[in-house]
Amino acid sequence: MSRRARERLTWLALTVFFGLQIRHDFLGIMDPTFKMGFQEDSDSLVRDLMLDPGPGIFPLLGGVGREYPSQFGLQGIVMNWASPGDLFYEQLRLVTCFLTAAVFATAVVAAGRVWGRRAAVVLAVLLTLSFWTNVFGASTYWQLWTFLLPTLVPLLVWPRLGAGRRKWVKGGLLIAFLVFLRCLNGYEFISTVLLGTAAAVAFHEFRGRVDRRFLAGLVAAMAAGVVGFGMAVGVHVLQLLARFGDASIIEQRLEERTFDPSDVARILDSARAQGDPVWGWLLDGDGVVGLWLFRMVHYLLNPAVSFPAYREAGFGFSSFGLPVYLFVFVFFVLAIHAWRGRQVDAPLQRRLAVAAGLGLLGAFSWMVLAVGHMLDHPHLDTIVFYLPFLPFVFAMISVRLATISYRAWPSHRRGGEEHAGGAVFREGTGTHRPADAGAAS
Repeated sequence: MSRRARERLTWLALTVFFGLQIRHDFLGIMDPTFKMGFQEDSDSLVRDLMLDPGPGIFPLLGGVGREYPSQFGLQGIVMNWASPGDLFYEQLRLVTCFLTAAVFATAVVAAGRVWGRRAAVVLAVLLTLSFWTNVFGASTYWQLWTFLLPTLVPLLVWPRLGAGRRKWVKGGLLIAFLVFLRCLNGYEFISTVLLGTAAAVAFHEFRGRVDRRFLAGLVAAMAAGVVGFGMAVGVHVLQLLARFGDASIIEQRLEERTFDPSDVARILDSARAQGDPVWGWLLDGDGVVGLWLFRMVHYLLNPAVSFPAYREAGFGFSSFGLPVYLFVFVFFVLAIHAWRGRQVDAPLQRRLAVAAGLGLLGAFSWMVLAVGHMLDHPHLDTIVFYLPFLPFVFAMISVRLATISYRAWPSHRRGGEEHAGGAVFREGTGTHRPADAGAAS
């Protein structure tokens, strides 16, 4: 069997595996009640649109009587077109899971092609155990795959876009389209998505130092994303003008979710009701700063990955997670090690570290710029750490463990992708080789 055929079969098998895990959590990495009830209110906006869309080609989420004008709602529109009523809603939910699964499978296959099977296996395990992607991936409202594409697609195709101005024109158009697609399904976490596109470009454009040319490239990538965002807003405005004759709701929601959150007192009461014995002192005052710090601490304490384990009493699954802050710590350790070391994977790790650093900046950008959303949605906003900080850290961990394993157990498959002593990381370093999609140079 040819290598290409094996990769296609692997991709298909991984897509099925990831898709079923995202939909049903058969590994039991989270509480079943939490899994089943996650974002039922938001997903019901899609279902209600399918049940009673009302007049017009582009109806609003929620349908007649419950119209939700805060976004264009492409996900609901497409599902309404694809199903008579909500007859096929569950099937479309499964399609949603498999779309996210396909993104994960593509990343794993690309990693295996460039960095070897051992790195790909570690990456697959970490993606499988990712807590928040398992819950978001099954949501018909959130459409997680649209958050991931603006990073993954440029990461894979950037070396194939040519050189010079042609590369930047093609890349800019691609990024603008992917961000446009994402924003038609909602504007949440937009600053994180924009910096995620910059992370993908940075991975390929980093040449060992941060200079003016490198920064200009990052600005160009984000500017292209802003164009896509603006196009989506324009389409949304036209939809609202056609429906209500007024689009002021966009400005109102912008203020509410950024620097002018309403009902801070209610949010404070909700946070105090948690009864946190360690960090509750941050809520002693009535200010937003203490509340922000309290929320931020808990976002970092939330699980990044979760491991299934049987309870000793035999009452089903109990989940044990590794928190987000642990992976932030691991990121800094691996980044410092890569900059100081001369290991065979150090050049690749430095590129991954730059990309992950931009991803971390993107996560915090949302927490700072969208204060209203961050304070009022503690059950949601941990997802920003996956867009794409944590996947890049997962890649750094995968490459490091693979390098260590090659030293301990060398592979001598000269005709394959795994080579003795980790030489795969040296050979898979050209950014302009077509076979090296996702590689470092």
